[in-house]
Amino acid sequence: MISRRTALGGLLAAGALAAPRFASAQGSTTLPHPGRFGVETFSLANGLRVVVLPSARAPVVLHMVWYEVGGADEPAGQSGIAHFLEHLMFKGTQKTPPGEFSKIVARSGGRDNAFTSHDYTGYHQTVAADRLEMVMEMEADRMTNLVLTDKEVIPERDVVLEERRSRIENSPAALLDEAAREAMFGRRGYGIPVSGWPDEIRKLGVAEAIAFYRRFYAPNNAILIVAGDTSVEAVRRLAEKHYGPIARREVAPRVRSDQPGELPRLLVRRDQRVRQPQWGRDFLAPSYRMGETRHAYALQVAAQIIGGSQISRLYRSLVVEKKIAVGAYAGYSAGALGLSSFGFSATPAPQGDIATVEAAMTEEIDRFLQGGAREDEIVRAKRRLVAATVYARDSLATGPRLFGLAMTTGRTAADVIAWPDRIMAVTAAEIEAAVRAVLVPTRAVTTHLLPAET
Repeated sequence: MISRRTALGGLLAAGALAAPRFASAQGSTTLPHPGRFGVETFSLANGLRVVVLPSARAPVVLHMVWYEVGGADEPAGQSGIAHFLEHLMFKGTQKTPPGEFSKIVARSGGRDNAFTSHDYTGYHQTVAADRLEMVMEMEADRMTNLVLTDKEVIPERDVVLEERRSRIENSPAALLDEAAREAMFGRRGYGIPVSGWPDEIRKLGVAEAIAFYRRFYAPNNAILIVAGDTSVEAVRRLAEKHYGPIARREVAPRVRSDQPGELPRLLVRRDQRVRQPQWGRDFLAPSYRMGETRHAYALQVAAQIIGGSQISRLYRSLVVEKKIAVGAYAGYSAGALGLSSFGFSATPAPQGDIATVEAAMTEEIDRFLQGGAREDEIVRAKRRLVAATVYARDSLATGPRLFGLAMTTGRTAADVIAWPDRIMAVTAAEIEAAVRAVLVPTRAVTTHLLPAET
């Protein structure tokens, strides 16, 4: 299955509804009430959108800034620059010397980090509540005052190349995943690795980084999210003070291709480092924003039924009953600005073979396409999905991430809040229509990861 840098893109979110009831073979079933996200949103005059999720459970706050830019927005020939710039954002400003940002956070008892996907880049700090203004001042400063020189940029480029070597080139599974992405989406956008191609990374320097920074790092292209022991009033006052003076800039609309790569494809990678074979199949699928978007919610329920857990059809059939696999799963994320994929994966049991697993997976997928989902399966899948919203609401980090993911991929805070409603409204007929529209063999990439032949 193609790994997704946009993890959590399914966007579990809580709402505040009367617990709905669904008819099932065993009679009506009450689904759990997920509760309500205590969230408020507002915007500054310069276009910065602000999300506040107050919680007084502990005297800490999470401060995040998400930019609407990722690997899929990179200029031709500059793959990896979004991720490279993420690293360079720690190289300092006139106020904060190179390498001091994280040290200052650490000396205050906090921690910080950053992340890059195909659709977004984010920076976050978790600190004591009384240090919120400190991190907000530093983050606002590097939104507009980043200073880069060859002295800092060139060594960091070597760090990024080494990171790619350790995470991608030393992993046969990651290399196969890159090839599968390119086959699915073409050599553009989501088909280009977020880490970039090494020959293009080596050509990146100060000029390219600054140009990318000036093009995308603007308050009107960002979302500030603050969660934890604070108030909307306090965040508004601090945001106006530190982010408010930053001027907005024109940012060109982002573009995502609606064209697939070369499908269908079978990709086989043999590697002497492989000890455990793996099988995968990904179908090109819509997201919330592109393709046949009406299927997005039904596909999430379908993925949960087919292979979302250890009580799913695939796991019970291949692992528990037939004992031909040690793992069998399905997954789907709708949270992308462009197209997405609906994926299956399985790991053969020891002494098993990939052909047997592939035949069994195909049989189960075909059975689902022909027979659809039972009502009790639908109710159980919805219950698991909605229950996850409770965990998200209970976490200092997960809830903010859901809002960040949604708002950097073309949706709104209201979409996050309405998510349980929309999942609960999915019908059996919608699931059937969705899987028949998406699980089409001519729109799939199949992968075999195997040990080297001896």
